[in-house]
Formats: sequence, structure tokens, C-alpha cells
Amino acid sequence: MSALTNTHQPTVRENLQRLLREAWHKLEQQPLESSAPAQRAEHLARCTGENRAWAQSLFVWGVASLYEGETHQAITLLSRALAVYRFLGDEEGQWSCLKAIGLAWGYAGDTVQAFETHAVADRFKRQAEFLARATWLRWFAD
Repeated sequence: MSALTNTHQPTVRENLQRLLREAWHKLEQQPLESSAPAQRAEHLARCTGENRAWAQSLFVWGVASLYEGETHQAITLLSRALAVYRFLGDEEGQWSCLKAIGLAWGYAGDTVQAFETHAVADRFKRQAEFLARATWLRWFAD
């Protein structure tokens, strides 16, 4: 007699959402561990055309790179995320990317570029609201 089991195979979308949740959670708790699930999520999102997930995964990966001290990689990843967030019209995503890119430029020693990037982020009308939700920034508090 064989036992029937109901083994649910997650869809690509379910895997993508799980990886994104894991990446965000790890970014909040252990930023060094958030890069791997963010990279896997980025690949799935890019391959499936899930633009919002693509932007989020690039953002988490970029912030993790910044935390690791890889400023130029962070700028590249965050700039890609920024482009997708602009395409989507997501102001909070754009603001977050600009703040992180500004930090990266500062850590890279380019204070002019850092100032200019932060100035662009500061033009968003809802920046105070965005800042209140940007818990990832605590890793970079002076």
C-alpha cells in the first residue's frame, strides 16, 4: 500500500516572493547574509519580468554590498534599481536608492557626488514618511 502525499512544488513566483522576504528579513537582522537571497531573487525577477521584485532585489543586494564596503558595486546595483523604480513610478523606491547611492559616494570619498545625490533625494515631498520606514538606514548611522 502506498501513501499518497500532497507535495506542493512552489511556482517560480512563490520562490521569488520567498527569496525576497528572506532577503529583506536578513537585511533587517544580518545585512551580510542578505546578499545571497537577493542575488537569487534578482535572477528570478529578471528572467520572469517581475519589475518590482527586480528593483527590490537589486536594492537589497546594493545595500548589502554597501554594508560590505563594496561601494562601487553598490552604486552600480543601486543605480540599476533606481532606473527600474523610475520606470515603475515608485517614489519611495527612488528615494531609498538615492539615499543609499549618496551614502556610497560618501564612503567612496566623492563628497560632491554624495551631496548632489542626497540633494536630489531631499526633493521628494514625502521624504519624511520614507525616512520613517527606511529601517535599513540604521546600519549606516554615524
